[in-house]
Amino acid sequence: MAVGRFGRRRPAGRKAVARFVAIAVAAAVVATGLAASATAQDRYSDVTSTSHSSHKANIDALDSSGVFDGTECGARKFCPDRPANRWTVAVWIVRVIDGTDPVLVEESRFADVDNNEWWMPYVERLADLGVTAGCKTDPVSFCPYETVTRARMASFLVRAFRLQRAESAKFTDTRGSVHEANIDALFASGLTAGCNQRPFRYCPRNPVTRAQMATLLNTGLKASTSVGTGGTTGSTGTPAAGAITNSQGERSGDTQISAVRGRACAIRSDETVTCWGGDDGYREHLSASDLDDVVAVSISDHPTDALHACAVHDDGDVSCWGAGSEGQLGQGSLSTHYLPVRVLDIRDAVAVASGAGFACAVHRNGDVSCWGANEQGQLGDGTTLTGRYWPQRISRLRDAAAISAGKDHTCAIHDDGALSCWGWVYGTRPTRVTVPADVTSVSMGGDETCITTADGRVYCWDFLGSSVSQMTQVAGISDAVKVAVGDDSACVLHLRGGVSCWGRNDVGQVGDGTTTRRHAPVQISSITDAVDISVSSGSTTVGAHACALHSDGSVSCWGGNEAGQLEDGTLANGLTPRQVELLNRARTPRTATDLLQEWIDDIVRNRDRDFPWLWDAWNHIDLTTTASDFGSGGDVTVDCTGGAAYGCDVSSMTITDMTVDTVIRQLARVYDLQAGLASAEEWGAVQLYFASTYPRCAPGDYLHGAEVLADTLLHVTAPHAYLPYYQGRSCSGLPRTPTAEAERVVLQGLDARRTPDWYFTEIVSASDLWTTWRRGPSLPALDNLVSGEYGGLCETDWIATWIGPPVDATAIPPQHPPPFRRATTC
Repeated sequence: MAVGRFGRRRPAGRKAVARFVAIAVAAAVVATGLAASATAQDRYSDVTSTSHSSHKANIDALDSSGVFDGTECGARKFCPDRPANRWTVAVWIVRVIDGTDPVLVEESRFADVDNNEWWMPYVERLADLGVTAGCKTDPVSFCPYETVTRARMASFLVRAFRLQRAESAKFTDTRGSVHEANIDALFASGLTAGCNQRPFRYCPRNPVTRAQMATLLNTGLKASTSVGTGGTTGSTGTPAAGAITNSQGERSGDTQISAVRGRACAIRSDETVTCWGGDDGYREHLSASDLDDVVAVSISDHPTDALHACAVHDDGDVSCWGAGSEGQLGQGSLSTHYLPVRVLDIRDAVAVASGAGFACAVHRNGDVSCWGANEQGQLGDGTTLTGRYWPQRISRLRDAAAISAGKDHTCAIHDDGALSCWGWVYGTRPTRVTVPADVTSVSMGGDETCITTADGRVYCWDFLGSSVSQMTQVAGISDAVKVAVGDDSACVLHLRGGVSCWGRNDVGQVGDGTTTRRHAPVQISSITDAVDISVSSGSTTVGAHACALHSDGSVSCWGGNEAGQLEDGTLANGLTPRQVELLNRARTPRTATDLLQEWIDDIVRNRDRDFPWLWDAWNHIDLTTTASDFGSGGDVTVDCTGGAAYGCDVSSMTITDMTVDTVIRQLARVYDLQAGLASAEEWGAVQLYFASTYPRCAPGDYLHGAEVLADTLLHVTAPHAYLPYYQGRSCSGLPRTPTAEAERVVLQGLDARRTPDWYFTEIVSASDLWTTWRRGPSLPALDNLVSGEYGGLCETDWIATWIGPPVDATAIPPQHPPPFRRATTC
């Protein structure tokens, strides 16, 4: 290399060959697959047959012609996975098209191009060739350091190689783009097969890497040779579905729809995300409302723990949101975030999979990074127990193209169709699974794993399988392109858009109109244009369901619907597919508190007819309700005072775990403890029942039984909710769920015109009331009960002394006589 006129390196001693020679060399290399010379092979240490097998021959061919001279990124470095910028692409295109360096010029026409840059004449020549007029006007600019996107790359190549116009390729994500016609022409020439095939997408905003650009230029030369300079022709129509990589070796592990217990998310045609399902699903919808340019989405599933979700953007970033207690959000902490946050240190992802408390992503170069929980070796780093709160690359895993996560383990498909799995039963490092043919998709659910192979077959095995001998071929399927597994049920996507399902069918998850278990696949007649599928696992309270994303962007779901996961306006199970009423894009919450407040509005509004008490509680606390990233569950701030105005007031509510159960339970505490929300005497009787029946279940010395009451109120409002006091064993002797009497007391107390029957049976005098109250002192119950019928307390000074812990039992008035104004002489 010699130093050129502008003080930077320019090719001089090593002249570029004529264009026809470059074309011949490129054609020979591509057509025959012959290796380049040893000198070219050794030139770049970061381009090898192992790491970049799909690009190396093309890089070597162009390098032998001097195309890359002066554009290296370091000593013996090509940086194949680095995004290509505009000035570099200008140099390469000019050298490929002209076969020589451009004539030197003194001044650039572009305001943002430095005249002293050695590559300035190449930028000028690119404009002279009509390849680009720049990136913007006023002033005219070239944006030399800006990354070249796939859309702009299409326009560059169409103009450079004079590719002919073509019919629409029918990519789902290019409609309306100024580059659409050029993208269609590039596809027709055979230079690209898009970035994803189900659905058929081009990913116009994705950056083009240096390796990809080299392959496109060299392949373009071959196309030019075969048909002359008048343009090229190539295959038309949609490529065969199910491929892991396209013609440029770009990985495509896109997951367009993801269903889990009670909810699901899908990517719209405009690359935004919509979610649905129960109330948690609407929260997800709000959470995802600000996501743009999304190419893959994955929601975790876990039988008990809070869930989280992750999405891949077309620029390679990954966003996650939801529970973070295991570090599964990749933030370097255990914080929970219900608005999406970008995962640390990942800027080149092409696929993501969310498991129970962990997640993994595939990098553009085929590496895999994982983060979060690691009890079963889910992170693949050779360890267990120790989790990782930020992404860590798996050192022994290369050339991954797609990925799928189960509850405690993960499987990755390699570029060559091989399969590696790690985690539960597979071990702490990736283990190769012997497969009958090249794998095109993999899915895990419950105890079963299934794959589809390049010949359209489906094979499944239980958690112990790791070889072909332990796999069972699913009979009757020879055109599968994707499989989705739930809990003892599965569905496959056929080549032409059909869907077949089999297995457990208790809530209609097979979609054939029955609840009869199907041992063989049954094709769903109403689905003919699906582009992606997902199957959820069920639980003891929520039935499994399945969803299909159609080519027009609509969604159909079937199966369980207890949580509204079919989003059809009912809670009835769907034995056949129903079209999901997808929500419009929500107003984007600015903060987690904005999201929480809008979501609680929806929770309360949907239950107003049956449970009006929720509005009473929410109207009192809405303006002082906040979301928190730290802690667990939720809490309300209760101020109880003594003296003449004894009683309790709730001043604020904080929610950390944004679940319906948590929200309703904390609203139950607000309703119970805030003086004046409930009818005094009727609700005071409810409070007295729980305080005297469960006196040992007290968070403080003046709220006996309050937490058990909150659990019971939650249970009658949301029967499937988790009850932290009943089921968490916080109090000894409690049953797993409220007794029939406890529920009856609460329901009667919610009726403003009815005092619970229990009260009239147990309390017939002032002495009965005072004796019962002393068994489990409750200041709210005292406030509600004695001010009306009994005229208040004779004196209240003792309350102030009694409130502060520890309890001064001697300060409480004796059992006899009761200290009420109308019951005794004060």
